[in-house]
Amino acid sequence: MPLWVSRLVKTLQQDFLPSYCLICRDACESQNLLCNGCLNSIRKNSWACRKCGQPGAALTGHCRHETAPHFLQAGLEYSGVTRDLIHRWKFNGALELTHLLVQLALEAAPIKRQYHALVPVPMHWRGRWRRGYNQSRLLAQVVSRRLEQPAQQRPPVTDGLITSPRKKAQHHMGRQQRRINSQGRYRTHQSFANQSILIIDDVITTGATLEAVAEALSKAGANHIDAWCLARAPQTGK
Repeated sequence: MPLWVSRLVKTLQQDFLPSYCLICRDACESQNLLCNGCLNSIRKNSWACRKCGQPGAALTGHCRHETAPHFLQAGLEYSGVTRDLIHRWKFNGALELTHLLVQLALEAAPIKRQYHALVPVPMHWRGRWRRGYNQSRLLAQVVSRRLEQPAQQRPPVTDGLITSPRKKAQHHMGRQQRRINSQGRYRTHQSFANQSILIIDDVITTGATLEAVAEALSKAGANHIDAWCLARAPQTGK
C-alpha cells in the first residue's frame, strides 16, 4: 500500500471511528494515541550520563574520557511502550507518531542551549529509498519548530553530511565493533567553522554513530557539538 494511502486511512479512522490505544487497544480519548495507562508507563531517562545518555549513570563519571559529543540528551529510556512506539514509527511508517515522540522526549529533556544548526544523522540513499524517509530528519524538523525561540532565531535543519553504506549491519554488534563499522562513514564539504551544532537522532545504543558524526563535524570546524535523541537503550555490559 502506498504511504500516502496508509496515512489517509489512518486519518479517516481517527476522525470517524472510535479511538483505541495503539499499544493495549483499550478505548481512549479520540485526540489521543495512547491511553493514560500506557502513557504513564513510559520511562523517562532520569539521572542520565551527560556524555553518553546511559540511564542512571549521571554520577558515575564513567564517560569522563569521552571527547564527542560534548553533551548528549536522550529524554526517554528505550524500553516498553517507548520501544514499541519507535518501532512502529521507524519501521512501519507510522509517521503520525513523530510529534508525540518529540513532545515526550522534549518534556523529559528540553533543549536550552542555542545552536547555529540542527544536523540530523544522514542515511545512505539506498536505505532512505527503501524506508521512504530519514527518521532523524523528520525529528529535526519537528524539534526546530518546537524550540522556545522566535521563529527567525530558530536554527535551520542542515543536511550537510554525506554518508557511505555500512560495511556490515550492526544490530547485534558491540560498542567496539560499531565504532570500527562507523569509522569514516560520514563526511561533509560544508564548513561549520566556529559553529555550535546539535546532532539529532532517534535511538542511541552504543554512541558509535554519534561519535562518528561528531568527528566529521569537528573536522569541518564546529567548535561545540551536542546531541539530542529520542531515547537511550540501556547497556547491560561494559
